[in-house]
Order: sequence, then structure tokens, then C-alpha cells
Amino acid sequence: MTTNLHVSKIGVWLKSTELFMRPSKKIPGKWSLYEYYVDSKNELLHYTSDKLKENNQSFTIIFLPDKTFSRTASLPISCIQNIEKGEWSISRNFITLIDKENFRNNVEFQFAFEKGNLKLLKRNKFGMLDFFGFLKPLK
Repeated sequence: MTTNLHVSKIGVWLKSTELFMRPSKKIPGKWSLYEYYVDSKNELLHYTSDKLKENNQSFTIIFLPDKTFSRTASLPISCIQNIEKGEWSISRNFITLIDKENFRNNVEFQFAFEKGNLKLLKRNKFGMLDFFGFLKPLK
């Protein structure tokens, strides 16, 4: 009796957590940036959704189940400037945006999910923050 109770509690916990969900199943969809951080040479800059609206800036990325993506952006972020569409791939907790025409434009982000939102983190070769963005799913 006690064993069945513990097993059922574990089953409920496994169903409720995002930890064991395959990320490749959660990524496809349309995502919109609502907050981000970038490291300028002098300081860490923080842009909230209010600042994005005020500056008429946006970033939307669409991940399709066939492992292709497209993005539209009006943000001055160097790490995402050169790639607008291509393919995406996942390895552990990293997602790579692949430019089939020029591999030098490929961008790799560390990613995580939190409360249904997608977090993307990009560091440069010195470990400094290039981009840390929070995206919400669009319907």
C-alpha cells in the first residue's frame, strides 16, 4: 500500500516537471523576445519589454518541426545580425542556428525553459555575455 502511494507521487512529479521533457518537442513554435541583456564594453545593458516597445524593437523567431527556422529582428545585437533563416539543431542544452550558405554565421545558444518561456544565452570566446534573452511563445 505504501509502495503504491510513493510510486504514484513520483509519477505525478515526473509528469509535472519540465526536466525530463525532450527539448526538441518543446522548441518548435513561434517565440517573441520580451526582455534581454547585452554586455557593452563598459556595462551590462538591460532591456525590458517597455524599453523594446518604446524603441520600436522586436525579435521573433519561428522554429519549425522540420528543423528549419526563420527570424525577424530590429535589434542592434551583433551575434544575431547575420542569420535570418536556416536550420536548427540541439545538442544537450545547446541550440545551434545554422546558416547553410555560410557556416561562419552559425550561432550557438545555451537554452533552458522556465514556466513555458524560452531562455537563450550566448557568451563570447572570453566568457563575456553577448546576449541573454527571454522569449515567450506566441499563439
